[in-house]
Amino acid sequence: MEYLVALNAFCLQLNEFCLLFQREIIRQSDLPLNSTSAGLAHRFAETLILCPTPEAACACIRRDLTGARSFLIAAEGVLRRIRTQIFEFARECPACQTRFYLLACAVEEILKGDYDQTRTSPGPVYTGDVAAMPL
Repeated sequence: MEYLVALNAFCLQLNEFCLLFQREIIRQSDLPLNSTSAGLAHRFAETLILCPTPEAACACIRRDLTGARSFLIAAEGVLRRIRTQIFEFARECPACQTRFYLLACAVEEILKGDYDQTRTSPGPVYTGDVAAMPL
């Protein structure tokens, strides 16, 4: 897949996901968003990659708001690496993809990279208690 095509698809998927996440947090009165982790983001990415429609993704977000928030923080990490030109999308992608396939794959890749890095130089993936993306 050509880089600019992949970048455009990634940004469109991220934008759509952000809107779905925002819609779900507005509907909730009590937001269990007090903790985030790479593990939660990874588990959420594995679930999201299987969601064929925006409705399925909404249900996934609704079931795991904290995981979805962790996922968004990791997605922000992908954006940072794109801006500094140290992130590459996969050259080949399957012909049939789910709605958020590229987004979920990019997040999993960044989490895998962070995991590999923490094995050689331990340190937290995310150390703040403030969301990396505005809610």
